[in-house]
Amino acid sequence: MFKCRDVGQLLYEYVERRLEPPVIQQLEQHLADCPGCLAFINTYKQTIRLSDGLRPAEMPLELQQKLR
Repeated sequence: MFKCRDVGQLLYEYVERRLEPPVIQQLEQHLADCPGCLAFINTYKQTIRLSDGLRPAEMPLELQQKLR
């Protein structure tokens, strides 16, 4: 049975669908009984969705010169 700390360690692999089916099943059982972990995963997924639309901005020339 998974504990909350296990969810954090498997977060990336779970969201990217890289876990084996038995592990997914155990993890999803934990999520069904743990609203905190479910909220954590949903927030992580939403962050990914929102950041997918971001594009790098051009750095102003003045700032580039200051950094050099």
